[in-house]
Amino acid sequence: MDGEEIDDFMLMALESSYDKEASTAFKYDDEDIDDEVDGGVDTLLAASEKVLAVNRGLVDPDERDSLRFRKIYGPDKLLKERIDMDADKVMRNTVRRISRTGNLSSINPGHFNSYSEKLITGNPLSLALEEINPMHLTEQARRVSQMGPGGLPSSTSITEDAQNLHPSEFMFLSSIEGPESERIGVDTRIAWGAKMGSDGNIYQRFRNKRTGKYEWLSAKDLENKIVALPD
Repeated sequence: MDGEEIDDFMLMALESSYDKEASTAFKYDDEDIDDEVDGGVDTLLAASEKVLAVNRGLVDPDERDSLRFRKIYGPDKLLKERIDMDADKVMRNTVRRISRTGNLSSINPGHFNSYSEKLITGNPLSLALEEINPMHLTEQARRVSQMGPGGLPSSTSITEDAQNLHPSEFMFLSSIEGPESERIGVDTRIAWGAKMGSDGNIYQRFRNKRTGKYEWLSAKDLENKIVALPD
């Protein structure tokens, strides 16, 4: 993976993403690189088919806590989502006002600032830093959380499985950093050396024993591969 495809990050939101898998009972199309779920009829049918197959014991259920089923959304993605969904109906009200007056006099500098301002000041994912300890700034720069909008609404929604370490997080998420509270495991930090890709996946550098070259791989890339610690 090229370095240009790696985005810098400050505050990330961790969100689950359903990954389609092929099985002997039915086939899923997993050729979509973006892995986006559109929520249409095909998605509902595929989800229903998967649930029935799991209930009948034809396939194993997905590991929802596996890192390969999750994506990270940084501030840029969250801001894009607010604009696309027209948060607070800013665009809708603006269009109505322009249609009523017939001119653009109602649009002032900073007219659309609420898209970004409320993402920072009104979002529980935003955290005011004390800026006393420089190491605290470094730690918070690597923070990822499953809490907040689009994730877990409160601490009562956190399951024991979500708090536990999952093998897929090895080398991608830190196992020793995080809050000492009920949010342990869901409010964690990016591992040192790992980077976030523009596709929402976390990438870590691994050495290919066959070629002797280093490669940037995600948790999904490591599926069915053997990972060993260096001597």
